[in-house]
Amino acid sequence: MVSTSWTPRRILAIKNKHLGDVLCGVPAFRALRESFPLAELDVIVSPGSRDLIAGFDWISAVIESPRKLKGFNRVRDEWRVARAVASGGYDLVVDFTWSDRAMWYALLSRARLRWAIQVTAGSKLKPHVFNDYGGKPDRSHHVMEHEREFLVRMGLPHYDIRPDFPPTPSEEQEARDWLAAHNVQRNKLVVVHPTSRWLFKCWHDERVAEVIDWLAAQGWQPVVTCGPSADELKRARKIVSLVRQPCLSRLGDMSLRHLAAFMRQAQFFFGMDSAPSHMASAVGLPAVVLFGPSQVKRWRPFGEAHAILHQECPCIVVRGAELACDKTQIVRCMSAITVDQVTSTIQSRFHLAA
Repeated sequence: MVSTSWTPRRILAIKNKHLGDVLCGVPAFRALRESFPLAELDVIVSPGSRDLIAGFDWISAVIESPRKLKGFNRVRDEWRVARAVASGGYDLVVDFTWSDRAMWYALLSRARLRWAIQVTAGSKLKPHVFNDYGGKPDRSHHVMEHEREFLVRMGLPHYDIRPDFPPTPSEEQEARDWLAAHNVQRNKLVVVHPTSRWLFKCWHDERVAEVIDWLAAQGWQPVVTCGPSADELKRARKIVSLVRQPCLSRLGDMSLRHLAAFMRQAQFFFGMDSAPSHMASAVGLPAVVLFGPSQVKRWRPFGEAHAILHQECPCIVVRGAELACDKTQIVRCMSAITVDQVTSTIQSRFHLAA
């Protein structure tokens, strides 16, 4: 627990997880900074996710965890992070990951206080490395709520959860210019992000294309986006090819900041359970999101503005039974979502401005 007579000068928060996890960590990072306004806050995040939090001026430094390299390059990258942690002069380390790697970073830091959101997974050394820690997550609570519960247990005051992503002027202007060049009106723009790096989180390509055609027929101007990975590009290109009318797209050519700027110009987002759905929440864009075998209450975009479509899946009813799903293909609960369910949800929530 936080002592009333002690204030840290240097804090290290660790969340080297997926892009969506990093976005979800922003309210907790802010709570640490606001609870200790005189302290400097550094954050360790996953490789490639620096842009997600580098725009917050209250974060002093962003350290990307080691990439998956081989040989000497891997050793050099590991040494880069280890040296930054060891020389950081941290008084407080807060682990939001419950990973063994974070445990070693906490130990390497030699911080006076070391907190972990959970110590029941991984190495049995964790209860001895961390001074204090939270408990197992309540799966009926959002991950942002779980992180707040943990920090309050550590002695921080209760705080409001506000997903956020700061605008960046150059990307904002580029988004406006691209839309103007392609005659896309802001009051008609819909961002459609139909891919995920996890196949089991995707919907049928033909159904996505049918929804895009329906959006266009209703007068909306859908623009398809996707990440830069080869699998996502292949899938998104196939979807675009299935659309009956010419379809605007930005496939694999936007950074995370560009995507956020693009979303700020839109009326709503349609996509799958993936990082862009959390990005939509962070920029205040209402979203319609399809969920498969994931913990919906824990991982849905935060806030009441979003509509979630999912069907119950046997693999998430019983603990550990998620292995029953064949995650090399579109899973049954995703297949159970119909085009009519999606279009009726959009129709009931969003109306095209005249």
